[in-house]
Amino acid sequence: MKKSEVFFIIRSFILWRVALFFVAYLAIYFIPIFGASFPYYDRVLEITHLPNWIWGFGNFDGVHYLRIAQDGYVAAFSQAFFPLFPLLIRTIASFIPKNAMLDTAIYTDPAFFYSGLILANSIFLAALFVFYKLIRLDFTKLEAKRSIVFLLVFPTSFYFGSVYTESLFLLFTVASIYFVRKRSFILSGVFVSLATLTRIFGALLIIVYLIEVVRNKSKNKFLPALGLMIAPLGILAYTLYLKANFGDPLYFLTVQPMFGAERSSGQIILLPQVMYRYLKIFLATNISTLPFWNAMLEALFTIVPLVILVLFLKKMRFSYWFFCVSALILPTLTGTFSSMPRYALMAFLMIPYLANIVRNKKNFFILASILGVLAVILTTLFIRGYWVA
Repeated sequence: MKKSEVFFIIRSFILWRVALFFVAYLAIYFIPIFGASFPYYDRVLEITHLPNWIWGFGNFDGVHYLRIAQDGYVAAFSQAFFPLFPLLIRTIASFIPKNAMLDTAIYTDPAFFYSGLILANSIFLAALFVFYKLIRLDFTKLEAKRSIVFLLVFPTSFYFGSVYTESLFLLFTVASIYFVRKRSFILSGVFVSLATLTRIFGALLIIVYLIEVVRNKSKNKFLPALGLMIAPLGILAYTLYLKANFGDPLYFLTVQPMFGAERSSGQIILLPQVMYRYLKIFLATNISTLPFWNAMLEALFTIVPLVILVLFLKKMRFSYWFFCVSALILPTLTGTFSSMPRYALMAFLMIPYLANIVRNKKNFFILASILGVLAVILTTLFIRGYWVA
């Protein structure tokens, strides 16, 4: 990678991070009343004594990761959150001085928030470099750079800079695919395993790995097989831990309805059924209310990417297409589009193909601007404690 490319990625990341803080700062003036639509923010985030435009990047699921990092899986149903991210937060926090006067039975030490925010952003920067290298296997330098821009201005890209698993999962995903394509099967298997210890969707990468191995047609069968054996070790370790401590190896699935905004873990609900449910929501909900627009947002971030992926079926590399489609459809099988604006981030592998189509500079600028405006709106809502995804 040339110096100009390295500087481009670093410069883009810094501009994105500064822009997020700036939007978060202005959010306080646009929405003076904090939504407070999630628990523990006073015990986990406000206790940092930082301004809201900083601690707001730990909102919603962030508080659960921070509490797990400090206390482990003591809170009811917290097992829905996979362990690697909070474990890394805890590791980094061990090097940060703690507040000895703080009652950690009630509050979460600010050191964990500092650790989580630093970790998420550092990992995201690393992920951008690997993502760029992965794109360059198939696309031009210009298309790779525009792909980075599209990812940064994606309406929910703020999750990459928040205390969420998005940045870590992105790194492991792009690294696993990059290395399997470069025939470094052991390294790829390791990154797949780490991804399965980060999010349940990491299991999809095992299939992606298999697709790429078959496509590579490697004469050496041992290394691909060894990589495949390594790949599921992360999620296997977590299931064994859950079995030993909670008596249910699939407890992370069992508790999903408690954290999943009306999700169902006991039955599969097909996409047309979910779409029908949302149609009834639109008809029954006042268009001037926030629930209506939340539902509209969730539906759009599901349907639009899926339509694009259908159009890209013959254009995209099949392993990429499979991962994107699966990552979008699987959450809907629980009966809701809730959180889909965030899950849509996992369709990032279609971004280079989008950049390839939007070649005209004017069209690129228009699309990036539209995405950027949406990003400002959703970041503002998220920081002020209003549900986005």
